[in-house]
Amino acid sequence: MSEEKKENGKLKRRPLLQMQVSPARSIVTASVLMAILIILVYQFEIPNPNMILIAGLVISSAVLGYSGGITAGIIMFIYTLFFFSTDHSFVRFNPQNSAKVIVSLIGIVVDLIFVCELKRAEMKAFGEVHKLTADLSEENQLLQMVSMYDPLTGLRNRLALRQDYPVYEGKNMTVIMLDLDNFKSVNDRFGHDEGDRVLKETGQDLMETFGKDHCYRYGGDEFLILLPETDRAATEEKLKKLMENRPWVRDGEQNLQIGFSVGVIRAGEGQQYSLRELFLMADNRMYHAKGNGKNRIVDTEIPG
Repeated sequence: MSEEKKENGKLKRRPLLQMQVSPARSIVTASVLMAILIILVYQFEIPNPNMILIAGLVISSAVLGYSGGITAGIIMFIYTLFFFSTDHSFVRFNPQNSAKVIVSLIGIVVDLIFVCELKRAEMKAFGEVHKLTADLSEENQLLQMVSMYDPLTGLRNRLALRQDYPVYEGKNMTVIMLDLDNFKSVNDRFGHDEGDRVLKETGQDLMETFGKDHCYRYGGDEFLILLPETDRAATEEKLKKLMENRPWVRDGEQNLQIGFSVGVIRAGEGQQYSLRELFLMADNRMYHAKGNGKNRIVDTEIPG
């Protein structure tokens, strides 16, 4: 993981061969590298030391940027003056070696600028790609989050429910299936805008009563509430409050309250039913409530 750095809990990638060091450390690092190479070329009496020292210049420029590259270039040029000068005097040169010094200086400057600018362009491009990748990741996360919520009610949808299965499997569960009574007649008599308002209000009441993470829009006017490890008395109190605050519609001069048919399954620890089977049981209890006059709760407990 040499190209990655942990930052703010996320992995932040670095460009290949990029070292995030201060200018002072770059100068020291380049100096040490060039010193090692000079010792090698001097010790082994290499005929053309610049063939070796150029590697140090390129590495310092590519890895350390201008601060390291300029340091390496200066050291290389100083050694070039030493190597090609008469009696290593640094100041006296024969015509042939003078030409070599000039060519070496031009090569040092060209290589230094070329490599450093190439690295700067690479880092700029990397930064742009990294930003685009980060933006794309945020967009994907946003899209994923949006895809798991019902746009009308704000409740979690079936996609979210499938992803949430592991949270609920094998726990002491209360499963509540809730359906709006005679909802089709609301749409037929008062219009779909009024029907949408009723659904939104119901979704808001469910979230306020049971918490946003436990409520799902299961179908058109059918809602699912999953409560793990919950207290029975507290749940009954919440259901009572929910039934008392059912949504209203305006019928001329009269307000009509929408009824809820509710099926409840309480599964104790050790019960052998899957979560999907508990949904079907709660759904069955909800239809039992509808068949027995609507606007009521049918509550069943499954022992462990």
